[in-house]
Amino acid sequence: MSGPFYRLRGIQVSGSVPMARYTSFRIGGPADYLVRVSSRRALKEVIQTVRRSEIPYFVIGAGTNVLISDRGFRGAIIKLTGSFKLIRHQGGLFHCGGAALLNDLVAKAYRSGYGGAEFLCGIPGSVAGAVKGNAGAWGRAISEIVRRVHAVDRQGRDRIWDRSEVGFGYRRSGIGEGVIITGVEIQLCRRPKTAIRREIERNRKTRQARQPRGFSAGSFFKNPARCPAGKLIEECGLKGYRIGDAIVSEQHANFIINLDRARAADVLALVRAIKERVRKMKGVELEEEVRILS
Repeated sequence: MSGPFYRLRGIQVSGSVPMARYTSFRIGGPADYLVRVSSRRALKEVIQTVRRSEIPYFVIGAGTNVLISDRGFRGAIIKLTGSFKLIRHQGGLFHCGGAALLNDLVAKAYRSGYGGAEFLCGIPGSVAGAVKGNAGAWGRAISEIVRRVHAVDRQGRDRIWDRSEVGFGYRRSGIGEGVIITGVEIQLCRRPKTAIRREIERNRKTRQARQPRGFSAGSFFKNPARCPAGKLIEECGLKGYRIGDAIVSEQHANFIINLDRARAADVLALVRAIKERVRKMKGVELEEEVRILS
């Protein structure tokens, strides 16, 4: 099935694809189109096609920070592949395709003897998704090591931003809706491989000890300024609180786990209950870090 995309080269199109299989939550109904794009030229043609046909679109990376409705998505889900997954480097400047995985960047940097990305170890997801949401850990964020961001905008035009132009903030950037990050330049520095390996292993072990296993989208809420979201949720007695097959993790309260057959509706009902309890007991309005696609 290709529909309006039937003349385009460099893409693969599937119709009525259940999105649960493409997200770490394992939740989500069918998208009208799943469009796998392997080159920049093909991506521009896809953008022009969806504009002409007035088809809504959404770009999904590793699917680690998104909750898709049980009804699915009425439009095209665009997934970057092929050349967009590559990582190459010239000295300490690493050129990452938008679909490159953070853990692959950390591993390649270590093998090449360059440090500065160790804090990203164990964070699931793509480089593009991390830049868009300014992902980070251990008091650091990817914005610190970004040099430039390459993208295609809603009109299919090439865009390049220096780090200072991206508008980074806590778990956000100024990159607009519908703009597709195609590549990111990451600046790292020479460091002894033994030191890099020690930090990677320390971060990995700490993350494994603190964060629950199972189907989730990672930390669900942004941390308010005065207190981590997980601590607020735990102090409100919500660990283990469950609606359907969606449950607040007993290990880390800022994780919502799909036990097996949770629906998006279960997760959203649980999110509303969490936000209401925290608002009433703590006077804090929690804000979702996970993107909700309905």
